[in-house]
Amino acid sequence: MYPQIITYLLTFIKYQDQMIRTLLTLLIGKNMFDKPKEQPVNQPYRKLQVDELPIIEPLQKLDYKILMKEYFENHGKLLKPVRRHANSKTSVPSNISCPKCGAPADYLYANNGGKGQYQCKVCACVFNQKNQYLKEAIMKCPHCLKTLEKVKERKDFDIYKCKNNVCSFYQRNLNGLSSKERKRFKENPHDFKMRYLFRQFHIEYKPLSKESPKKPKVDLSRLYVSPHTLGSF
Repeated sequence: MYPQIITYLLTFIKYQDQMIRTLLTLLIGKNMFDKPKEQPVNQPYRKLQVDELPIIEPLQKLDYKILMKEYFENHGKLLKPVRRHANSKTSVPSNISCPKCGAPADYLYANNGGKGQYQCKVCACVFNQKNQYLKEAIMKCPHCLKTLEKVKERKDFDIYKCKNNVCSFYQRNLNGLSSKERKRFKENPHDFKMRYLFRQFHIEYKPLSKESPKKPKVDLSRLYVSPHTLGSF
């Protein structure tokens, strides 16, 4: 009799074990009792590529007299100077003019409460006393001449990308993909470098001028023009 009871209990235990496995599989969504297949992952990494420099163009210079003439033709009245309050604590120095269109101080707003930033009423340019506007530049793709767009901002640099779908650089990389790579590109487009990219690094010139053992001919701390012109010194 005892052997029969033992056999029955063993059969019941196996049945319980099978039920527990089935319930756990239903709850977790996968069979947790199968041994994992230890196979190496063959993930192709994207190769490092450095693109050529973009085409750098200075910002457009305008003439405030022409802009004021166009304003008169469109609105039928003259563009009046900035009206300042008599008890205003902020003022615009008379020797400052707009770096973009050349408008005199009468057409400039004190944009940030007397902290050195101004806005032109004629062309809406925002600048400061050191003419930070002149430091900016338009960067264009060297393959299609389209303006690059800033897509990411990092601590030490910004990333610009050409988003033109008919750019020759993008089309050449796209046509160079194999059928297998095209399939993977549709699933994971970030695994491929298809578009033109440019990284603009932020360099503080003032600390460099102090720590350099050899004094340069040009005081970098007083550099108020575009950093792209450094190569001409």
